[in-house]
Amino acid sequence: MTHNADLLKIANDSGFPLQIAVEHQVMATIASHGWRVRYIEHAWINLQDGQSGFIDLVLQDKYGTTFLVVECKRVREATWLFLRSDGADKKPRHSKSWISHYLNGEMKSFGWGDLAVDPPCHEALFCATRGQSTNDKRTMLERIGGDLISATEALALEEKDFRPQVEAPIRFYFNVIVTTADLKVAKFSPNDISLSDGTLASAEFEDVPFVRLRKQMSMRETLFTLDDYKSSREVSYSKENTVFIVRADAILDFLNQFEVPEDSIRMIRYG
Repeated sequence: MTHNADLLKIANDSGFPLQIAVEHQVMATIASHGWRVRYIEHAWINLQDGQSGFIDLVLQDKYGTTFLVVECKRVREATWLFLRSDGADKKPRHSKSWISHYLNGEMKSFGWGDLAVDPPCHEALFCATRGQSTNDKRTMLERIGGDLISATEALALEEKDFRPQVEAPIRFYFNVIVTTADLKVAKFSPNDISLSDGTLASAEFEDVPFVRLRKQMSMRETLFTLDDYKSSREVSYSKENTVFIVRADAILDFLNQFEVPEDSIRMIRYG
């Protein structure tokens, strides 16, 4: 006979309790932040890269224009340490979002684009975890992020043709990982990194409730365009994406602060 303690362990080992808890917290506090759960365990398939799976949660803001595609990741006694290549302590507003903009019978925008969102928060290029091998071709977070990006694309495509007829709708889709890991950001000088053994001599570390990971995470072939090469930014910028990493116990703070400001919406709507 299986005892209750054994059954409880099975439930907790699954990771589903975290997903249930996030869903419950969001729905129980709608009045304070306006977000609601749109989908739970939503099946998706992306024909562009052949990936498929189930989205844990999709959250929708009170205007029905902004969507968070959420992957819940329960880890035990883990710390995720985020680093920028310049070691700086920067909190930019811009991130990559999937933008669907329908106007005058056609899609003016349907793809990934840069967008200023609030609140500004730390942005990193790397995430280091205990036990991570330097020989890993893709880290755990890059694999999760790559799958999440593909899922977001699939969802946007699925909802492409469903829109109100009385207005020109704009939709924004963002990638979000909610985790029980401690999130920390490192601030350092690249000059303090030894070239003989590749280690940092010193750094400052800060606990953060959420952070943006911005880098190339999708493994799908994406060719550069002529506009990419003509851009004043780095060519690789066009292939980067953004994933928001949110500490689970800070999810409500994140929802209360997260929004696409009116100036960003006007930029998309009027160019």
